[in-house]
Amino acid sequence: MTSPSGRPFARVTLLPGRDKPVREGHPWIFSGSVAREEGDADSALAEILSAGGEPLGVGFYSARSRIRVRRLAAPGTAIDENFFRERLAAAATLREAFVDRDTTGYRVLNAEGDGIPGWTVDRFGDVLVSQITVAGLEKLRDVAYAALAALHPGKAILHLGDLAARKEEKLPLANETIAGEVPSESTFTEHGLAFTAELGGGQKTGFYCDQRENRRRAGELAAGRRVLDLFAHSGAFSAHCLRGHASTVTLVESAGRLLERARGTLAANDLDPARATFVAADVFEDLRSRSERYDLVICDPPPLARRKEHVDRAARAYKDMNRLALERLDPGGLLFTFSCSGAVDTKLFRQILFAAAVEARVDLALLEPLAAAPDHPVSAFHPQGEYLKGWLAVSRGRLA
Repeated sequence: MTSPSGRPFARVTLLPGRDKPVREGHPWIFSGSVAREEGDADSALAEILSAGGEPLGVGFYSARSRIRVRRLAAPGTAIDENFFRERLAAAATLREAFVDRDTTGYRVLNAEGDGIPGWTVDRFGDVLVSQITVAGLEKLRDVAYAALAALHPGKAILHLGDLAARKEEKLPLANETIAGEVPSESTFTEHGLAFTAELGGGQKTGFYCDQRENRRRAGELAAGRRVLDLFAHSGAFSAHCLRGHASTVTLVESAGRLLERARGTLAANDLDPARATFVAADVFEDLRSRSERYDLVICDPPPLARRKEHVDRAARAYKDMNRLALERLDPGGLLFTFSCSGAVDTKLFRQILFAAAVEARVDLALLEPLAAAPDHPVSAFHPQGEYLKGWLAVSRGRLA
């Protein structure tokens, strides 16, 4: 059997007793579960076999990765352009149900959550920004991009190369234009608000689509409130809050360049700049020196733990950050707080909030769990895909 790349499939045979996760739907085959590998190390795809030789599926093959195979489909499935078209079409149908008509910035494809491990695609208006992070898919990118272009005619496609995951897989790091003309920035809408994505030079794919529904929720609750927007980035949370009639917003962001983009975001949406204060500062240092009180605090930091060995240090940082934020919250005030560190799970994050509330002596009640928007589906069989977690909470005053 050969793949669209022209190379024969590799064959990966598991150790005895290591087939249970595969049978239960987990897409990752780790090197420690492999008894032997046969075939071309540069194959794009591998057949997965039990210790007894039973076919268990087919997936992207990465001979040099700790994750040897990322399972795609049942044994014998043809992984060709039609396969990619079908998975992309299913993803598009899901977005039609959950993405508003006045939103043109969202995730088109979410890797394992949409059945194509190692591939994410975001849309920003007329541009698609793609990240391929596994060697097997990289070898099949011509057919994958042909399927993407066919399902999104007229859209420009940017392939992002300079990614940590690609470095680990020793893949080319250059950005490439796959289709159309890709500008340096692309405008798009989110629930009717106008934003701009930095293409090829900003964070992630150019904008944080995953927080879209949480930003909308903050805007719904902002009326008449004094808002403190920590790690404000380019001002998306603040824009939703100002449209929701917040009395004031204070944006704290360490990068002056991003604060300038935030000013532009407010101006593009005709939001009153007199109600906004822009502070270029380290968030931790700012909170320690700040004395003002607020009715709504948003705490959306960048990842603090990318690996398990960083979890203890990150947990201390999250606790200090939330303690300082709670000290700035008036009784009755609302806290939107998040972690996008995949190594910090939901249970640990809740424990961190408990510890922060105890140290701040704040009677804190958790109101709603928060997560990524529905265009970021998480496979029930792949809990590692659930990286963004958060809480909407309320301060009930001093802890007795």
